[in-house]
Amino acid sequence: MTNKLVDKRIVLPILIVSLFLNFLLVLRELGVLGGLGGLGEEKLAGRVVRVIDGDTFDLEGEVRVRLAGAEAPEYPEGCLGTKTKERLEELVLGKEVTVEVIEEDNFGRQIGFVKVDEVFVDKVLVEEGLARAASGENPSFGAALLAAEDSARQAKRGIWSSLCMKEGCLIKGNVRRDRGTKVYHLSDCYNYEKIVVNERGGDQWFCSEEEAKKAGFRKSEDCPE
Repeated sequence: MTNKLVDKRIVLPILIVSLFLNFLLVLRELGVLGGLGGLGEEKLAGRVVRVIDGDTFDLEGEVRVRLAGAEAPEYPEGCLGTKTKERLEELVLGKEVTVEVIEEDNFGRQIGFVKVDEVFVDKVLVEEGLARAASGENPSFGAALLAAEDSARQAKRGIWSSLCMKEGCLIKGNVRRDRGTKVYHLSDCYNYEKIVVNERGGDQWFCSEEEAKKAGFRKSEDCPE
């Protein structure tokens, strides 16, 4: 008798959880839940009426969207920042888009992966070297975005080309005005590939550590000893 009571206490919660999960799957199939990668995601759809910069645009109804999978250069001062904005306009302006929203940021923007029909907009910008990959850990889109960035970097397209990189001098000097810091990154530093040199913003390329130090930059703490 005792064993039967124990079995019921174990089986009943499992049955309830199973029914709840099946209920959620039914809702998702019906479109009530639009997310692809988790219960916190949702799907938006609408026409793009304004492009703000290389990774942000507005939908009808004053909904601001920021690409989750592509981090564009600063507009207009970043290297290729203007070109990236123009390319995003070509891809989405005046068109109907779908957005797989993963979160809302502190500015009220909907952060999500964007498609126009079957075109994955985030990936296009990354693959063309007009943006860095973001959300690489996302189970649905991360692998494709990281592969696109690797392709652009190896082909030296866009921000990975000599247009944005000083030939022969590979040390990146990065100025963060919001923090009041000037930090240089060697090629073996952890965040080296993520740093894009924005010379208009005070960033610089250096040919030696001595040159960087004379310019007032310190070595990044992310670099190996």
